[in-house]
Amino acid sequence: MIVSPADIRWEPSRGWVVDLLLGRRALFLARIAGEDAHDVYTARVRVGPNGFAIDIAGARNLTNTPLGDDHALVVRGRWAAFATRAYGQEQSLTVLDLNGEGAENKTSGLLDRSMAAITNWQRTGATAGVGRVDVTFDSPGRAVALRLGETALEITLIGGDVRRAPIPSVARVDLLSGELTSGEGMHVEPVMHLPKRFSHWTVDTLRAVSWIGPAPIAWIEDQALWLWDGYRRLTFSSNGAVTDVIAREEPPPPVLDTSQASIEEAHWPPAPIRTIWESPEKGEGEWTVPEPSWLRRVPGVSADAPSAFYQTFVRPDVERPYARVLLVAMDMRQLDLDMEAGVEDPEPLTGPPGAGRIPRDPAVYRRVAAAFNGAFKTEHGHYGMMVHKRVLLPPVPGAASVVVLDDGRAGFGSWGAERKVGGIVGVADEDIASFRQNLDPLVDHGQVNPTGRNLWGFTLPGKGVQTERTALCVTTSGHLVYAWGDDLSATTLAKAMSMAGCDYAMHLDMNPYHTGFLFAAIDDLGAKKYKSTVLTNAMSIPNDRYIQYAPKDFFYVLTHDPEPPPLEGAAAWAPDGGDQPPPRWLPGLWATRMIGAQGAVDILDVEAGRATWRIRAGAKDAVLASPLREISGVEANHVLLSLGLGVAPERRPLGLATGGRLAVAIVDGPEWGLLIVDESGGLVIERADRAPELGAHDDLAELPIALWDGKRATDSMGAVVARAAIGITPSGRVVVARGTFASSAPLADALAAAGCTRALSLDRGQRFTARLDRAGTIDPPRARYDESVLYAVSMPLRPRAFRFDSATAVAQATPSPRATP
Repeated sequence: MIVSPADIRWEPSRGWVVDLLLGRRALFLARIAGEDAHDVYTARVRVGPNGFAIDIAGARNLTNTPLGDDHALVVRGRWAAFATRAYGQEQSLTVLDLNGEGAENKTSGLLDRSMAAITNWQRTGATAGVGRVDVTFDSPGRAVALRLGETALEITLIGGDVRRAPIPSVARVDLLSGELTSGEGMHVEPVMHLPKRFSHWTVDTLRAVSWIGPAPIAWIEDQALWLWDGYRRLTFSSNGAVTDVIAREEPPPPVLDTSQASIEEAHWPPAPIRTIWESPEKGEGEWTVPEPSWLRRVPGVSADAPSAFYQTFVRPDVERPYARVLLVAMDMRQLDLDMEAGVEDPEPLTGPPGAGRIPRDPAVYRRVAAAFNGAFKTEHGHYGMMVHKRVLLPPVPGAASVVVLDDGRAGFGSWGAERKVGGIVGVADEDIASFRQNLDPLVDHGQVNPTGRNLWGFTLPGKGVQTERTALCVTTSGHLVYAWGDDLSATTLAKAMSMAGCDYAMHLDMNPYHTGFLFAAIDDLGAKKYKSTVLTNAMSIPNDRYIQYAPKDFFYVLTHDPEPPPLEGAAAWAPDGGDQPPPRWLPGLWATRMIGAQGAVDILDVEAGRATWRIRAGAKDAVLASPLREISGVEANHVLLSLGLGVAPERRPLGLATGGRLAVAIVDGPEWGLLIVDESGGLVIERADRAPELGAHDDLAELPIALWDGKRATDSMGAVVARAAIGITPSGRVVVARGTFASSAPLADALAAAGCTRALSLDRGQRFTARLDRAGTIDPPRARYDESVLYAVSMPLRPRAFRFDSATAVAQATPSPRATP
C-alpha cells in the first residue's frame, strides 16, 4: 500500500493523552503498488506528544473501488468528502459522516443492532459505522472541485463535453439533511444500513473473515440444502402421492419461432403450456390474470385491452412431482423494463453503490407495475452491471446478459468476447442504457443449458442443489417471462423456461430472501401511498422490497406511456380520430394543435413501429417515366393515411423513385432533401447532395429542406396557402405539421419543438392543398392521386423485447464461479 503524506487527513484531536493511548483516527488516500487508482482508507493512529506516529492499527478500506480513482479528499470536523474519477471523467462524489450512520442505520431491536455494530466494526473499525451520502452526476464531468464548510458541501463541476467551452455547474449539499439545496444535473442518495436475517448475516460475516472465507460456508449451505431436499422427497413418497409422468426426462426439443403466426395479436395472452403429467393439477399450464384488482394499466387504453400480466405454474421435475415453477408473463407492448443496483450489491469497482430502490421521480414510480430480483452477489462471479450509463461492474465476456436500450427496448443474449460496453449486432454502443449479467444462458434458441454448464451457484461438483431459483427470459414472440420456484435445480428451472416458449433465458438469483416478485401500484412515495403484494406467500421477501430499500440489484417494469412527449405551447395530445394500427386499444397516431404568433399548426404524430411507408408517383408527376403510381395488394387494405407531396414542374424536375427504380434524377442541390422509404418500409431523411445508393425496393421523393440538424432552413415568403412538412425524431417518431402560412418557417419551428432534427417541406413545386387523407374519416385515402403521395401502412405493434447476437462471440463457455450466492 502506497500513501502520500499529502493525502492524509486527520480527525480533530481529543487531547494528547487520548491520542497517545487510544489513537487518533485518520482518513487517507492509498493505492496498491503498480496501480493508479486510489481508495479512501481509515485507520487508528497512536500519536506521541511530539506529534510523531507511534503505531497504526485497524486500517479499513472504506471504498474498495479498484476501477475508480478516489481523490480531492477533504475533512472538516465530523465531515469528509471526496470525488471519484473513472474512465477519464468525474463520475460521482461522496460525503462521509465520521460520527456514524445515524438515521441511515435502519436496524431496530437488540439483536439487529448488535449485528449491525459487528458489521460496522468489520467495515469501518467503529461500531457506529460511517454515514455516507453519494452524489451521482447525470453526465460525467471533466473536473470537479469541493469546498467543505461547516454546514454544507459546495460542488463545482466542469462539464464533460470537450467540444464545448467549460461552463461550471455549481451545487450545494446540506450536510445535516443530506439533501441537494441548489444545483441541477446530479442526484443525492443516502446509503442505508439494512437489517438482515440472522442466518444471512452470519454467512456474510463469516465469509468476510480472512481465515474462514467463502468455501467452508458454501460447503455447509450445500449440505443443508441436500438434507432438506432428501427430507422433502422422503415425506412426499411416504404420503403415498403418485403421479404418472408421460414425458421423457430429457429436455423437450426447441420450440419453433412462430412469432409471425398471429402477429396482430402478438401471441398475447400466451398459449397454454402442455403438462408432462397424465393427471395435471388444477390450473397447471393455464394462464390467468393475477388476483390484485389494482394492477397498473397503460393510461388511456380501452377497457377491452388485455392484462399486461398473466401467470401460471408448471411441474417440470419428473423426480419431484411436488416442485412447482411459477411463471409470470409480461406483455412488452404495454410494459417497459428497467433495473437498479442494490445498496450492497453489486459492489461497484468505481463510485458509489446503487440506490437500492425504485426511483423517487413521480413520473417513474407512478408507472411502476411490478419488480423482481436481479442476479448474484459480486463475489460470486463479478458479473457486469451498468445502470443508466454508469458502469458498476464491467461486462464479463460470454455471460448471459439483459440490456435496456435508450429507446426502451430490452435485449437478451450472450456478451461478446471483449470487456467493453457494446458489440451487439444491430445496436449502437451508445444506445445501451443499462445491462445486467449472470452465468451462462439457461436456454438459448430454445435449447436447455446450451453450454453444458454443471455448476449453477454452488461450490461442490454434482448435479445441483434444490433451492429457490429464479430466471428471466424473452420468448420467441418478444415478451418476457419471470420464473420462480422453491425446490429447483438449474436444469429443472431451464426445463420450465423452455416449456414456456423461451428463446433465451438467464438464471437470476437463488436462495430464500434473495428471490421474489411483487406487484405494485404507487401513488405517492413521500406519503407512503402505495399498494404492493408478492406473487406468492411462499416468497420470503417483504412487500416493500424494491420500493423502500433492497440490498441487491433488481428489475422493475413500468406501464408504457404511449403518448408522445408534451409539446410546449400545444394542447395535450389526444388519439387521432381515424383508424388506429393494431392493437387498436393502444393508440399509435396522436394529434394536437399548437397556437403560435403566426397562427395554428396542426400536428400529427405517428409513433415508431406503428406504420411502414410507401411513396407513389402522382398521375401528373414524372409523366415521361413509368414509376409505380398506385398502392395495391395487401398494403392497400391497411393504409392509415396518405400525405400529398405535390407535383414537380416539367421545367424543374425533382428526384423520384418507386420500387427501387429511379424515375427522375436527383437535382443534388444543398437546399434539397430526400424522403426515402427503405426496403423494410422505414422512413429516412437525407440530403440530396449526399444521396445514398438506391436499394432494390426503395422509394424516394426529393423535397425542400425545412429543418436540418435542428436549424431552420432559409425560406422566402410567398402566398399565404396551406402548407405541410414532415420530420423524424431521433427515436423514430414521424411528425407531420400542417397550417396556412406564407412560408414553411412556422411548421419547421413546430417540428423542432416536437423533437425533430430533420424535416422536409411537402412541396415538390406545385401544391395541391397539403392533402392529408385518413382511414376511418370522411376523407379516406385513395389508391392513386394526381400528385405524388406518401402512404402510411398499418403495422401491428410488436413486443419490444428481443434476442441479440454479439459481434464477437466467445469461443468457450465462461468458467463456473466457485461460490454460492
